[in-house]
Amino acid sequence: MRWRRRVSSPVLSVPAGAFDDAARAQGYAIDDAQRQAISQLRNATTRGVYLWGPVGRGKSWLMSTYFTALPTEHKRRMHFHEFFRELHAEIRRHRNDLDAALDAIVGDIRVLCFDEFHVHDIADAKFVERLLPALFARHVTLVVTSNYPPNRLLPNPLFHDTFLPTIELIEQSLDVVVVDGPRDYRAVSGHSSGFASGRWVAPGTAEELSALGLELPAPDERRILTPCGHPITALRSDARRLWLDFAHVCEHTTAPSDYLTLAAQFDHWVLSGIPDLGIAGREPAQRFANLVDVLYDRDVPTVFVAARPLESLAAAERFPLDIDRIRSRLGQLQPVPAA
Repeated sequence: MRWRRRVSSPVLSVPAGAFDDAARAQGYAIDDAQRQAISQLRNATTRGVYLWGPVGRGKSWLMSTYFTALPTEHKRRMHFHEFFRELHAEIRRHRNDLDAALDAIVGDIRVLCFDEFHVHDIADAKFVERLLPALFARHVTLVVTSNYPPNRLLPNPLFHDTFLPTIELIEQSLDVVVVDGPRDYRAVSGHSSGFASGRWVAPGTAEELSALGLELPAPDERRILTPCGHPITALRSDARRLWLDFAHVCEHTTAPSDYLTLAAQFDHWVLSGIPDLGIAGREPAQRFANLVDVLYDRDVPTVFVAARPLESLAAAERFPLDIDRIRSRLGQLQPVPAA
């Protein structure tokens, strides 16, 4: 199937020095792969830009700098999970009318930025098949970051061929740019605040937790939370702090919409009972990966209490498709002080 190519027309222009100024302020040099992406972003048309590449190569920084420098208020940047949650809610409210739902969310937005665009299952694929043509018909400039090139979206061989027309639409409608420079910028995190100030603690004895100012929850502190309809047992929830157990949040039916809602309500987390993720099972491990994405994107300080050291993820071959990104994000956590 051939999609009709939309006519490209100039849209908003980002100042030439915006990226250099941002890099200089943060103390690092822009590499060649980032320069190529910057050229595409600065000359973006209604075709938009699809930035993909390995973890930690600056894709989110490029998008953030581009978004900040855009001289308009008619723009929006969202994590793809977050957009899905909001759009599903609006579709239900508008009785399955996608156009009305997009009117409510997109409105007069001219530029829409998606972080962490990916399609792993057939349900998401069917939704994206409806979403993208509707966005492009509105002449919204779409800018996305992804760890996957378009032709590796929905990699399951049982369904991949059904998604090929949408992949072709992406390739025809967006300028696809690989960002694969030699440096992993996440590896030089200063661990000073937000998600990066959290910890990975193994095995998480009472003494280790006490050293971090944490006391194990008592049985009578348990609460049932229903952020988006799914009941989730909290071992402790008070003020802006939340303590969850892996079994309650990852081994039951929960979704990124639940994590997004809880991350908005609680700004300090503990997630305990994390098993050997290499043998935890695909669905629980995928939920864990989705949860890490949300906590990272919302910059929530989190203590992860696990059965095994973080280094064990390097051998977790049965982990979800996003293992490299999850390793990189968890690798920013503060090192645990020596005993």
